[in-house]
Parts: sequence; structure tokens; C-alpha cells
Amino acid sequence: MGSSLDGITLLVNLASGLQGAATGLAFTLGIFLAVVGAVGYLARQSWLARKSPGQAASGGSVVAMILLCGGLAGLEQLIDAAGKQLGWQVSFDAISYVSVGTFGQGAVAANALLTLLRMVGVWFCLTGVMLWRRSRKDGHTGLSAGNDVSSGTVKFIIGVMMVCSPYLLDAIEKSLGMS
Repeated sequence: MGSSLDGITLLVNLASGLQGAATGLAFTLGIFLAVVGAVGYLARQSWLARKSPGQAASGGSVVAMILLCGGLAGLEQLIDAAGKQLGWQVSFDAISYVSVGTFGQGAVAANALLTLLRMVGVWFCLTGVMLWRRSRKDGHTGLSAGNDVSSGTVKFIIGVMMVCSPYLLDAIEKSLGMS
């Protein structure tokens, strides 16, 4: 038989191949959705102002939407700022948290899983900011807009914790007195 790959090697290859591409895709998609969303929102407000004066959104609402689109476009900086608020250094590279010298192949698998978790965290942050932006849509009631904001906040916080998982694991170890 030819050279066969074991499960750990497959997991490591998957993590290294997917992590950079999927994270880059999330940031690029965030920029695209921000530009399309801002242009669409401003075009709609312009159309509403011309069609029936007084029906366009208030200035504060327009500024809020532009800021949310800016946050979506600067998702990487938004995640970095959120991590720094917790005292954590944010990185989007592969994770090497578990010592390979101590734990061998198990450490390689754990590091690959943490790298995939970081990638999923970036997508959680993206969906959280998109929920914030969705809360500003016309036709939302106060209840549904509030639900979007709270769900988006929870997703964003969980995403930041996934992106900063090595620091979160260190904090859990310290709080449990294991280190």
C-alpha cells in the first residue's frame, strides 16, 4: 500500500489549510457586506427622501448604520480591540498552545483543534456584527431589534473567546488553581 495518512495528520492538514483561507474569507466577506450594505442603505434613504419627504431615517440612524458597516469592514480590528479589552493579544495564526515535547501527537491534534476553533470564532464574530447591523433594518419592532442586538453581542463575545482560546484556557487554569 502507498503512504496512508492517519487521523491526526488529516486534522493538522485540514486546520492548516482551512484556517488561513476561511479567516481571510470572513474578513473579505465582512468588507464586501459592509460596502454593499452601506451603499444599499444610503441609496434607499436617498430614494425615500425624494419619494416622500419626511419618511427617510433620522441622521442618528444613518450614522449608526454607517458605523455598524464600518465595524463590519474593520472586523479584524474590532476583534483585536475586544481582545485587548480583556487583556489578551489577538492573533489569527495557527495555535501552538499545547507542548509537543510533553504530549507528542496528542498536542499536535489539540493545537489543530484550537486552530479550527479560532477560525470558527472569527465567523461567530462576523455573524454577531451582522446581527447588530440587521437590528437597524426598517420594519423591526423594538423587541426584534433588541433580540438581534443581544444575540449579536453574545455571538461576538463567544467568537472573541474562541479566537483568544489560549488566553481563555490560561485564565481558566489560573481560576481553578491548576497553574
